[in-house]
Amino acid sequence: MKRIALGKGLEALIPGAISKEDDTSEGASTKKIFDIPVEKIKPNPFQPRQVFDAGRLAELVESIKEGGLIQPLVVRKSGDDYQLIVGERRLRAMEKLGWETAPAVIIESPSNETVMEMALIENIQREDLNPIEEASAYYKLITECNISQADVATRVGKDRSSVANSIRLLSLPDRVKNLIIEGRLSAGHARALLAIDNDAEKISLAEKFAADGLSVRELEKLVYTEKSRQKSKKAVSRPPQLESIEESLKRKFATRVSINQKRKGGKIIIEYYSDDELNRLLEIFGVLENY
Repeated sequence: MKRIALGKGLEALIPGAISKEDDTSEGASTKKIFDIPVEKIKPNPFQPRQVFDAGRLAELVESIKEGGLIQPLVVRKSGDDYQLIVGERRLRAMEKLGWETAPAVIIESPSNETVMEMALIENIQREDLNPIEEASAYYKLITECNISQADVATRVGKDRSSVANSIRLLSLPDRVKNLIIEGRLSAGHARALLAIDNDAEKISLAEKFAADGLSVRELEKLVYTEKSRQKSKKAVSRPPQLESIEESLKRKFATRVSINQKRKGGKIIIEYYSDDELNRLLEIFGVLENY
């Protein structure tokens, strides 16, 4: 396989590439880019992206055709073949261009957890995953790679509440999630639907948006109307200030909060969707050390 010296920036970005020195002079890089037969590169089983936009892939094909490949693939050895870690869109573009070999950095013996983490973070940072793929990536990093929600937020350059709100989308009914994946429902619309308690109503409002092309603000109004209708069925009326209190609590805790008032007393329900999110809330309450 042909070997090309690895650029300094990429070397810093991807530590642990296989070292096979051709140049042993002082200060020479020992990390290499190999030209690997495309047919020997197998898909990444931890690939978070489920939808590959044909138009954007065509644009990438033209870009590589005109300007060449700027960033190599990242792979690991898998028997006599190689398993892709990072760069599936680039690999697909090279296959469409008929390339027989692909430039790649070989990472030496990474764990499955490391492979998953690299693939998920690389895709998240490109910011073109659909909202459900992004939420699933966060959830896998937390549950399968044992990375805290705070660390996930740091690694992908987002605040913790954004990660928490993204993960909440996974609690939506499958029909609603499919509308998001299809691009007929945005993350903003999906977050508005989370305020509805009844899954059938969530699906009904989501399909109405998809059919009529409603804005987020219009959907929020529909959600508010539906919530008001649901609340009107309850025997106990609520003081109007409770709505404002609920909204304040939602912003403070970055999760769903509901106040259920009874004739005497009531209860406040604060929802969470993972153990890490529970720990985040316990930190806010100042009781994590006792948990």
